[in-house]
Amino acid sequence: MIDEVGLLKIYSLENTASSGSMPVEKLVELESAYYEQRRAGITRIYQALGADRRFDMIVRCFNTFVPREGLYVVIDSEQFRIDICQKIIGQDAVDLTLVKLEDYYDVVDKGGTTT
Repeated sequence: MIDEVGLLKIYSLENTASSGSMPVEKLVELESAYYEQRRAGITRIYQALGADRRFDMIVRCFNTFVPREGLYVVIDSEQFRIDICQKIIGQDAVDLTLVKLEDYYDVVDKGGTTT
């Protein structure tokens, strides 16, 4: 069942400070991808609770590289960390389990502009 469809951006967290300066971590854009928001099944919710973990959103991304855990996603100005990445067998898609960040990073887009 589809709740929301849109375009998200995938980022890595990188030190953007010049050499010898104090580290400045910013999200640097890697890729964009179309997605649909997924609903979590009761089994997934209880597994997360049993592992003392939480998640805020699950999205299915299409026609993109396979991201890895530890990267970041921005959807409508909200920032998330990719907690789990699952390749969908037989499709050019991945499911990403996302955890919303409490403190946001500055973002550098592909053009080099910081927001």
